[in-house]
Amino acid sequence: MLQQAQDELARTFEGIAEFWGFTRTQGRIFGLLFLSPEPMDHGSIRARLQISAGSTSMTLAALHDWGVVHRKGRMYWAETDLWKLITAVFRRREREKVDDAIERVQHALRLLARAPADDPRIAFAHERLSYLLDFFTLGRALLNAVIGQSAVRGILTSLARHAAKLKRIPLLDPHKALRHVGIRS
Repeated sequence: MLQQAQDELARTFEGIAEFWGFTRTQGRIFGLLFLSPEPMDHGSIRARLQISAGSTSMTLAALHDWGVVHRKGRMYWAETDLWKLITAVFRRREREKVDDAIERVQHALRLLARAPADDPRIAFAHERLSYLLDFFTLGRALLNAVIGQSAVRGILTSLARHAAKLKRIPLLDPHKALRHVGIRS
């Protein structure tokens, strides 16, 4: 039964990994290790998932670099603190992309500053870019709050718990459902 549950979780994380731009193999290995009661070695992972030695090595190295799996000697195990995983990915990948977007929009605004101020097309572009800059800056602030694991972490955890409870309640009366999980409407 454990092996079937591990297979199911490996498939689950395979899809999640692909959605977030990681490889399917990264998701499969993480899912297997997450549900493994003991650390596993390279050969066992390879054999269990029926993947090549090269793919196993490269994937384990990438997962280790991201902090998704840990290694001691030849043994690997999954990081089980999902908030830690999410914040590590956000810190390394998403924040970098948002910072790059902000820099590019700022550069585009500087380019427009050299254009004639009375051109309505320039004014339109400036307004749109200013909107984007504000949006990306707000996004970076929210991302930094999540990465910093400040009070936002507690709020998100609470919201997730409430959302999980809401799924189990028929939503014929949304106000009743909210009261059921302790939220006054």
